[in-house]
Amino acid sequence: MIWKFCISLLILLQPLDGQRNIHERWEGQLQRYIAPTGRINYQDWQKERHALAAYLQALEDFPPQDHWNQDDRKAYWINVYNAATIALVLDNYPIESLGSVPDYHRIEIFSTTDRLWTLETIEDHLREMGDPRVLFALHRAAVSGPQLMKTAYRSSSIDEQLDRAAKTFFSDPTKNQCQTKKRRLSQLLMWYAEDLGSTKAQLEILEKYGCSNTKQSTRFSYLPFDWQLNE
Repeated sequence: MIWKFCISLLILLQPLDGQRNIHERWEGQLQRYIAPTGRINYQDWQKERHALAAYLQALEDFPPQDHWNQDDRKAYWINVYNAATIALVLDNYPIESLGSVPDYHRIEIFSTTDRLWTLETIEDHLREMGDPRVLFALHRAAVSGPQLMKTAYRSSSIDEQLDRAAKTFFSDPTKNQCQTKKRRLSQLLMWYAEDLGSTKAQLEILEKYGCSNTKQSTRFSYLPFDWQLNE
């Protein structure tokens, strides 16, 4: 009995990277149901709703611990947000968009020992961490939203993964058109301008992730945001 308790305590004390198998089901589903284009096969994914529910339950069972650093927390909550978004779609499928679900962003979809969470509160919590790249990692189940990556986020590789998510987002011409004569950006950059920082900081982000030769005098317009389900 004492031995079992010690094992459970050891698992609980580990950051998410230390829980070696917790992401296996999630990553298996990501590999099966996300096309190279980033579009998602929600119809077939419904057949594995139980596995997705088990993954979210595993995340609930091992919530963030006091000793976790910010990278541990960042990876954890990005995974929660993305998996919960998919689960919410599957719970209501078929739908034209996630917006078809009334107040979907305020539905309580995840719990920790101290509170219930919605997509809105999870996003707010991540934004408070002050890393604007998170905006390009959060899957919104929409054609114009950031692409859902095929691997879980991990604290040991979070910087590389967030850089990759940002580059993928800015290089997709359906979301951003940085290299055309008339430069057009995703409306996400307008909605979350405050998160991106000062004008100088915003230009640095654009320059780093795919909008080269961007200056303060460069004029942008914004592409219409397509909220249709990205299936």
